[in-house]
Amino acid sequence: MAHFRCLIRGEGFLGILEGRDSPIGFYVNRPVEADDAEQARRAVLDAFHAELAERGWAEKGGRVVVDEIDEIDASELSSIGQGFVVFPDEEAGPEKGAADLQTPFLLIGHGGFSVYSDVLAEPWMMTRTAINSFRNAVCYDGSGKTCTIIDVIPLRDVTPRDRMLPWRRIPVRLVLQSGPDLSLVDVRVRLLSILQGDSEIADFLKMPVDDAIAWVRRAATPMALIEAAEAILGAC
Repeated sequence: MAHFRCLIRGEGFLGILEGRDSPIGFYVNRPVEADDAEQARRAVLDAFHAELAERGWAEKGGRVVVDEIDEIDASELSSIGQGFVVFPDEEAGPEKGAADLQTPFLLIGHGGFSVYSDVLAEPWMMTRTAINSFRNAVCYDGSGKTCTIIDVIPLRDVTPRDRMLPWRRIPVRLVLQSGPDLSLVDVRVRLLSILQGDSEIADFLKMPVDDAIAWVRRAATPMALIEAAEAILGAC
């Protein structure tokens, strides 16, 4: 038998927090022993549904799913926290400013950029390195609207294995706010600075950097700028 850590997400529960009538969501870690990940998923859900019944939450509506399963060493069992990370369901998604973003959108961080075709859904999976670099990153959509990622909050305890493997992805919640008010020229300057500076994108670009710079400079609309950034990333 192997040991697994399962991250469980609950959503749409009513009346589980005193003084709050609106729907509540939560994240919680639970350990389980099983032969494989699929057996672990089934076992931990069965056990957690029994726990919900004991807490009196089984009749509170809502549903639970397993968002992440990691095989762990037995020595890590004691480091798995049992507490709930609880949040109002209306805040489970991106906060003010993000809901208005259209897709695709451009995300500009410290020394890099990326293009996403999906909305800012949660949880996002990020490495510990990305968690640091995405703080204060800017999201920019095809209409020219922006929001800023002002914090990235891990939704589970950072384990010893996470610290040993900085590229290992963990679920996070993005805290966003509206703005800043960036013009097309402002965003273009940021992209050019990354392409012309010391960045991984510039290092791994499989096309002449002058061509990439020309694409960015030719973009006359926000959407054209996003399409240019996506094409450049495709050449990395």
